[in-house]
Amino acid sequence: MNPVKPFLATILLALLAGCKITQIVPPGGSIVSSSGAHDCAAGQTCFIHIDGVAFSDTFTAEPAPGYTFRGWQGALCGGTTTPCELQDIPPAWTAMDIEAFLLPAFEIELLDLLPAATGGVFQVYPQQDGALDLSAASADWTMAPPQLVQRYSAGMDIAGHASRLLLAQLADTPQQFLLLALLESADVDTLLAGVSSTPAGSYQGFALYDLGGSGLRLARLDSRTLVVGDASALQRSLDVHAGSAPSIAAGPLGSYLHGLDLGEPNSAVYGLPGLYAAVAAPGDGDASLSQARVFSTAFAVDGADLDGALLFYTDNAASYAAALQDALAGYPAPDVLAAAGILAVDLGGLSAQTDVLPLLKALLVDMDAIDYAGAVAHGGNPPWMNFEVGGDPPAVFINFEFAGAAQIAAFEAAHLPPGFTLQPYRMLASDTPRYMMVLNIYQSSGGLVQGARAEWSVFVNDPDTGQPRFMVVEAKAESLSADSVNLLTFGEPVSYVEENGSLNAYVGYVDPLTQIETTYFSASIPWPQPPSSYEPFERGFMTANDYVFWGNAVADRILYNSSAHNRDAAKIPAAGFTFSDNSAWSAYLAPEPLHTAVYLNQQDIVISPWWNLDAAYLDVTPQYLQTLIDFKNGFYPGTVQNLARDAIRGEGIALRAAQVSASVPSAYYHFPLLDAAGLLTLAAGPGVHAPAAVELFADEAAAHYLTLAVYAREDDPCGVRAEWITYVQGADGYADSLRLDALSAQACLDPLVMLAPAAQVEQSVSADLLSTRVETPFVRFAATTDLGLAELQLPGQNWLEAGEWVCSLNGVCDSFYYDGQLLGVPEERAGAAATQVTLMQTPWDAYIDVAGARATVRRNPALQVFNPWRNQATFAADGATP
Repeated sequence: MNPVKPFLATILLALLAGCKITQIVPPGGSIVSSSGAHDCAAGQTCFIHIDGVAFSDTFTAEPAPGYTFRGWQGALCGGTTTPCELQDIPPAWTAMDIEAFLLPAFEIELLDLLPAATGGVFQVYPQQDGALDLSAASADWTMAPPQLVQRYSAGMDIAGHASRLLLAQLADTPQQFLLLALLESADVDTLLAGVSSTPAGSYQGFALYDLGGSGLRLARLDSRTLVVGDASALQRSLDVHAGSAPSIAAGPLGSYLHGLDLGEPNSAVYGLPGLYAAVAAPGDGDASLSQARVFSTAFAVDGADLDGALLFYTDNAASYAAALQDALAGYPAPDVLAAAGILAVDLGGLSAQTDVLPLLKALLVDMDAIDYAGAVAHGGNPPWMNFEVGGDPPAVFINFEFAGAAQIAAFEAAHLPPGFTLQPYRMLASDTPRYMMVLNIYQSSGGLVQGARAEWSVFVNDPDTGQPRFMVVEAKAESLSADSVNLLTFGEPVSYVEENGSLNAYVGYVDPLTQIETTYFSASIPWPQPPSSYEPFERGFMTANDYVFWGNAVADRILYNSSAHNRDAAKIPAAGFTFSDNSAWSAYLAPEPLHTAVYLNQQDIVISPWWNLDAAYLDVTPQYLQTLIDFKNGFYPGTVQNLARDAIRGEGIALRAAQVSASVPSAYYHFPLLDAAGLLTLAAGPGVHAPAAVELFADEAAAHYLTLAVYAREDDPCGVRAEWITYVQGADGYADSLRLDALSAQACLDPLVMLAPAAQVEQSVSADLLSTRVETPFVRFAATTDLGLAELQLPGQNWLEAGEWVCSLNGVCDSFYYDGQLLGVPEERAGAAATQVTLMQTPWDAYIDVAGARATVRRNPALQVFNPWRNQATFAADGATP
């Protein structure tokens, strides 16, 4: 405090030349004098008569709850924010007949208007350098700050006239937001005059206005302060201001609000799922931010570059930072600092356009994969690895029928574990079920093996479900490989090449005593074959691959995509190729193959080896079982950890697995499209995408649809998810899914919005009545479906294929693998009569046939393996991994 000195007499005469000081105190605070004799309350005008007497006092402006002191106005102490001190003013100076004014200015503190249940706050000072551009971009329905500010501005240019904006979401009603503004270059009445508004009474003493047909309401707190929101949310805010409800300071975010006071033009604080409940990490949690409680950021935008930081409040900040730095040692890495349970990520110098998505992929996608890999072990996370089959040359299946019942019985007795029997199967759609042995010859690559392989397999019953499964009874490989029967097998004389117009396969046998090599099996198949030989695989052939058993009943778990189940094969009769069979299996088989099937493409599958080591039916000794467990724990964790490190460095692919929940049914509401091209133009612009027609079910014709998919994964921090999807032509000519909007019951990473706020996403079933509700400020949907009227039908394979490559509007795509729980289990198909849409307000209503909506429902659990942001480069790499 700086007391007024006598040598400033000239100034004081100008300030105090009069017989009184007039204090004019607006609502929102009071003036307190150090003497106690000159206090003045809110809304009052107080006079201090000092005619001809010495005067000293200090005046402090004290804001009321919910207000802040902006500073003194007028001559006395004008332009300052400290207490106004008037000391030792002599009588001669106070005798002059002049009046001076002491004018404090108070303003409502926007943050103190927010309810305790506030789940997140975005703050911007729009007129400051570095402020985020709040003009709405494309995809006006996404829940990004610019779109939400535009929605809650209801046609008013609030951002253009505000000195400060707060956008807040209520955690207990996530479809509701509040927009709070302190205006600078216009007053509230001027903004209201520019739009259609209607007086709507008052609440807690403040005038309310309905804003046209927006469904929003504005509260005028004073000439410069406004709040916009849904009517109920607005009342909650005004109750806080009136002191009848607790403010944000008393809520879960109260301890983190300092993140809004870091001096940057843009800042945000948002409560993550870990703030409200325990969250399961992908692994032990040391290398994942999935359990973080709060996310905060403060930044400025300088042209194309950023300056500021991301903050994650998480107990594992130190271990996470160490794991990140270890994974990227020697590679470009984000600049992070961990201290006191806070992980700080420096944004300085990063490009807002090109660096943010790679940064988020590294921090939140790739590090989750590293955390998952760290918990890979028997009894922990299963290992998942890519396994690419065929392509050049294509994979071959040479099918031999068993010679008869005696040979079947002899084979079962000699080569199958107890409890297993042979099962007839169909490989191609034109086949009839037969007892067969198949020799699969292919070139392999991926995280397991490399080079040529030959596997003799039969179809057997699954001891758990009775379903047909593959069982490998003999395998030979060109390079080192591992299997549950032999553990490690060194390379053998196996080759498979395309040359001189033929697919040529050779498997040799080396006598262990003489070391003489002889032909075990060979084949030469003319290639390519004419298109007239092409036909599809039988769907059940692929579902039999869900579990591939070995001779001791240990099974590998397999997931796949359409490259395995939705492509044709060339069918070649026995007379169409030559072969020589000296294998140990020829004694059980007919002398001539039934036929050969050759894939026309490469198969992309994923495998988790030795899945069932806890099964009671394994045909192994306790000692060998422990050997298998020890080998699995010694070999596969390191393999998967290396893959995860390769992924964050941009040199490989890491996979994650999740179980689609059965407790929350998976529902797909399909709306026939009236204008598929128009919808795509609305979403992405003209000419960016071409619509694709898909068959929703195996017995249906292809058509164009908009689909609302609502589902949940076990232990997913994001909660129940809802995605609005339509179908487009992919780069390979097959259908892909274009995700127009991605919503979830909890805040979730999203490539379009970065951190997508929580939405109202609810789905349940009771007594065969499915109820669904999805609501945001832009999209409102509710429906009930009578599953008692549904029929069972297998899903269309082209529709399943479209779900393997799911892309956001900015081109970032997720890839998925699945198994027979999706491919081979019928879904509940509910027609338009059983599907009642009770609420539908979306940006795409004009493009769809709401009355024709129908639902697909799946209540069985299903395993997925996925690679999020598959085509997005990570921070350490210049481009995406091929």
